[in-house]
Amino acid sequence: MRNQLKIKRWEAGLKQYELAFLLGCSSTYLSMVENNRIEATVDFKRKVAEIFNVRIDEIFHENINKAAMA
Repeated sequence: MRNQLKIKRWEAGLKQYELAFLLGCSSTYLSMVENNRIEATVDFKRKVAEIFNVRIDEIFHENINKAAMA
């Protein structure tokens, strides 16, 4: 799993639409991020980290190969 967002949401007892509202995004976008279909934006990652009071890297694990290719 590339990110722990869905797990954090479950642990917090939040429904997907509730977290999407807090993040200012659609439930569809949140679902796509949770299921690793798209890469979340930096702003989205910051908002998630703020809501759960954690560091970004505790939820989103960056792809090391991706960084090496840049």
